[in-house]
Amino acid sequence: MTALLFIAIASASSGDFVLDDQFERTHRRAEIFRDGPVVIIAGAQRKTPDAMQAWARALLGELPNGTRVFGLSNMKKLPFFVPKGSVRRNLAEMLPETPVLMDWKGKVYPALGFPSGAVVSVGAFDASGERLGLVVGDVTERRLREVVGLLSR
Repeated sequence: MTALLFIAIASASSGDFVLDDQFERTHRRAEIFRDGPVVIIAGAQRKTPDAMQAWARALLGELPNGTRVFGLSNMKKLPFFVPKGSVRRNLAEMLPETPVLMDWKGKVYPALGFPSGAVVSVGAFDASGERLGLVVGDVTERRLREVVGLLSR
């Protein structure tokens, strides 16, 4: 199952966070990293939703059993005049099977090690939340194999 999530932060310094997704469901760090590996598709650019959608489709059926997939959108630079509701609706339409965490304050995104300026990057994490590696860029067969390989170590 793929999951993309939008994030609201509780405490970035301790590593704890609470995230709301595009369906306004709340997700906690402890629930995300609970019982198996996790892949997070993340980005902070206008083209990120399209890239997330492509990655989510490519990852289906390729990851080891028990791997959970989330999205993370760094919304810190979202213009004030763009309604949050329209952003949520757009992501719900594009990624209906994938919870997308919205990082409205832009604190969780860098705390998890995602690079600023990247349209999309994919992080692989173990069940404790330790990052195993990061792949930057649009999905290609080579990059897909890199992500899968990170989880096979």
